[in-house]
Amino acid sequence: MSRAEERELNIGRVIKVAQALFLKNGIANTSINAIAKEAGLTPMSVYRYFGTKDELINRTWQDALVEFYDIFMNRYREKALGLSTGYEKYTACMEVYFELYLEFPEWYKYTLEMFASASDKRISETNDMKKVFWDYCEKEIPIPALRALQEGQADGSIKPDINILEVYQVMLNAYTAPSIYQDAAVGIKPVDIVNFTSTLIANYIKSE
Repeated sequence: MSRAEERELNIGRVIKVAQALFLKNGIANTSINAIAKEAGLTPMSVYRYFGTKDELINRTWQDALVEFYDIFMNRYREKALGLSTGYEKYTACMEVYFELYLEFPEWYKYTLEMFASASDKRISETNDMKKVFWDYCEKEIPIPALRALQEGQADGSIKPDINILEVYQVMLNAYTAPSIYQDAAVGIKPVDIVNFTSTLIANYIKSE
């Protein structure tokens, strides 16, 4: 194994170890020393790979998003095959997201932890975790859904008089708010909020 290959292997291991420890103990309570020990490396090696803890936090967040959205897009494309209307494609998009919400609950716990940490003054204010999240959110899930909304208005399967951008915003709220503010609604599971909101949107936009 070359030195470059070993470096990439170590970086990948550190990222996965950091993700697990962040979920278990919280970001603020997880030290570089603990991550290095679990990964079988020295703290100096971790700093050499990432420079700062903030950069490691951002890289672990990005890795989780890439993995989640790759799964999402693959499943959505498969489900969308053979669908003929924009409305059908839009609801398929929402269905896949809901299914993944059930299948990967740890991803949403991770989302909550990341946003809590981004607002925690113990974490450096220079980190860019929120930007990492929104960059992926705005590129992946909403884009096929937005295209489906536009296609649905063109083919008549979605009401012509609805404001697509308003629906788009409500959709974004359904995707993100339950993960970020899941303690706001006591006794209601985030997954139930997503499912309920998705159903409301689908009923609202469908042409008669």
